[in-house]
Amino acid sequence: MRAEPATATDPAEELARRALGDFGIDPEAALGFANRRENVVFRVTSGSAEWALKVHRPGYRTDREIESESAFLESAARAGVNVARPLRRRDGSHVAHVTDAQGAVAQVTAQEWLPAATPIGSSPDTFTGRSRPAAAHLRELGRTIAALHDCAERSGAPEGYDRPAWDAAGLCGPAALWGRASGLPALTPGQRATLAQAEDALATELAALGRSAATYGPIHADLTLENVLLSAGRIAVIDFDDCGEGWYLFDLATSAFFLTGHPEADALLAALLDGYRERRTLTAADAAAWQPLLLARALSYLAWSAERPDEEATRFHLEHLLPRIVRASSLYLATGRTGWPELVLG
Repeated sequence: MRAEPATATDPAEELARRALGDFGIDPEAALGFANRRENVVFRVTSGSAEWALKVHRPGYRTDREIESESAFLESAARAGVNVARPLRRRDGSHVAHVTDAQGAVAQVTAQEWLPAATPIGSSPDTFTGRSRPAAAHLRELGRTIAALHDCAERSGAPEGYDRPAWDAAGLCGPAALWGRASGLPALTPGQRATLAQAEDALATELAALGRSAATYGPIHADLTLENVLLSAGRIAVIDFDDCGEGWYLFDLATSAFFLTGHPEADALLAALLDGYRERRTLTAADAAAWQPLLLARALSYLAWSAERPDEEATRFHLEHLLPRIVRASSLYLATGRTGWPELVLG
């Protein structure tokens, strides 16, 4: 997902500037471009205070879905998880609306700015073995994910929670949230058949998984290395844009997937799981669900690429992920295992 610099005439900057007052921020505060991926993020500085102001991609989330995300963030923060707390508008809501020059209404939200924050690793570089996240950071990430799941299990979904479900249908069904990997245009007929069979098999198997409060609830759903920051000596989790309901194990599978390509994959996964087990128990049922959830996560990245042919991430997915995911899918259909590291109980 390529980061592109905003230009001086970027309309998103004007929208962000006009939303400042809604959040009680000085309209003359310094506004600097921070990042453009699916959304456009600006760094706002006023005196000693700093915030991240996000101009949301048009049509991706409803106001209610964004309010639900903000409520989840606030619940996680109260539970001691290090997240960027959302800022409320003067009326208590979280979403500002600004009309652009063409009459379209943009959604804008604000959060705390995490100081001196850097990702704990690079997903592409880790998957290809060019670098590796520190084991200590992976253990701390495991503890952080466990704390997030403790909060979800204890508190449940916030009142009025309205977010997509990363369940069997959301991952592998005909109307999956990110589409179907088998719809990727670059596939050969053989690859397409293999991925379609894997998706159908996973849809059936995942539908049979339990959904107790101890295993299923609000999750982050995008805990890649880029969304885990080291800030002021602590692990912080950002980008809840795709949060929803799902199996807690899916968060672990997401953090684990890009570790699977590394030559030291077993050791890296062990560090992540060791940290998680310091707070939460992993069961035999989790071990059984691990391989299908890990493969479903892998397939979702190919599905994401189907409608984004020009993205840098898509080029990486086609070159590096596709061959391994096709092999893993073939193996899974034959044996029920992907060849990727297992979730070892301990």
